[in-house]
Amino acid sequence: MNKSITQDIQNEKQVSESIKRFFHRFHVYSALKQSNAYKRKGIPVIEVSSIYVS
Repeated sequence: MNKSITQDIQNEKQVSESIKRFFHRFHVYSALKQSNAYKRKGIPVIEVSSIYVS
């Protein structure tokens, strides 16, 4: 388990991009909006939700 920091960052970016593609492909934002999942200020609800997935 001797990974470099660069490899870890690259893997995190790949996972993040995969989650973003999934959310976009399956219209997760629309589903969240229809279920009244929203925030007033700060980080977008889609980013908060993606944290739970990863």
